[in-house]
Amino acid sequence: MLDFSALVSVQEADAVRAISLVTLALLAASTLYGAEVYRYVDENGNVGYSDRPVGQNPEPIVITTNTPIAPPATPAAAQPAPESPDETVQRERRESTPEERAEDRAANCTVARERLERYAISRRLFRELPDGEREYLSDAEIDEARAGAAADVEEWCD
Repeated sequence: MLDFSALVSVQEADAVRAISLVTLALLAASTLYGAEVYRYVDENGNVGYSDRPVGQNPEPIVITTNTPIAPPATPAAAQPAPESPDETVQRERRESTPEERAEDRAANCTVARERLERYAISRRLFRELPDGEREYLSDAEIDEARAGAAADVEEWCD
């Protein structure tokens, strides 16, 4: 049986790549934009600041910001003791409440519907291989992926 959880549509992957490149370009541009600040005194003796040299003797200045200081590390004695294996098993066996199960079903239903919609509008689907390469699915594999997505919607959505 094929694992379709790692499938991504070509359009979605291209959109993520484009958004990443635009974000990177904006970050680089904003870093360059705010690189220098100049202090100047106008003809009336008023002090001003600008990102461009103004007046006769603009003076470049460096602005430093205070970075937040990390809270001190908690001593080992103050940290709670790790759970024993028995406590971990008991916590995992705890039954979830009906409200928690309903929330989980609703979240799974939303994910299943979104995946079914992506698979329905995408012409080509691929799975990402461990080395980062794409393996495009055959028509039969795409049909199987779409059927699996539809079955997930049936399972999770009432």
